[in-house]
Amino acid sequence: MNNIDILKKAIESKKPISYEYIKPGKTPGRRTGDPYAVFVFTAKDGTQSTKLHVVQTSGVSDSSDRQPLPSFRTHEVELLSNITILDSEPNFTPNHPDYNPNWEKYDNVIAQA
Repeated sequence: MNNIDILKKAIESKKPISYEYIKPGKTPGRRTGDPYAVFVFTAKDGTQSTKLHVVQTSGVSDSSDRQPLPSFRTHEVELLSNITILDSEPNFTPNHPDYNPNWEKYDNVIAQA
């Protein structure tokens, strides 16, 4: 399965995931969280990229001092690796106070909780 298929399965089953985010300038390491959406983002210049919107619940974070966990994070799907669906963990309920299922950036959504 590719990253998008794994993320779609996790979102559909409302299961948390564990993953690594390999991006220059970001702290390497495992992160865990509840995946809320995978969507195609179109920048102002027309460039498109596939994003994961996740409520990170634990693991490494470069912004936990500004946004303590749990908190929404947006990641580039192609920079994710070693994604594991945590089937033994309880299902999550997509009720984070910052979640807006009608957010304009979800216009081109691939999967959504």
